[in-house]
Amino acid sequence: MSRPIHGWILYDADCPMCRDLRRRFEKTFTSRGFAFAPLQLELKPGQLPTEMRVRTADGLDFGGADAVIFLAGFVWWGAPLRWLVGIPSARKILRRIYREIADRRSCDGGACQLRRT
Repeated sequence: MSRPIHGWILYDADCPMCRDLRRRFEKTFTSRGFAFAPLQLELKPGQLPTEMRVRTADGLDFGGADAVIFLAGFVWWGAPLRWLVGIPSARKILRRIYREIADRRSCDGGACQLRRT
């Protein structure tokens, strides 16, 4: 019997931090019906990734902090995050935190060619 496919987690395959996070969470989320794929596969030539994405099998699309919040619903230890977003303005704050981390990811001391916005 095969497991249901929930969707795909798209990550920046050029970023060492992103690759490390994929390795850390791959077993957790593949066992829950998600597959990982490089975000670069769907970008236009010269376009740089700005945030991770989650695409569900039923057509939903989440990016950045919203993707993390969505994935938190599939693991028991994600419950506090799911609870937190019920507080007014918490989602906005989490989005800002995600954006700050994504914009400042080190990529091994700045070795990658990410554009800073």
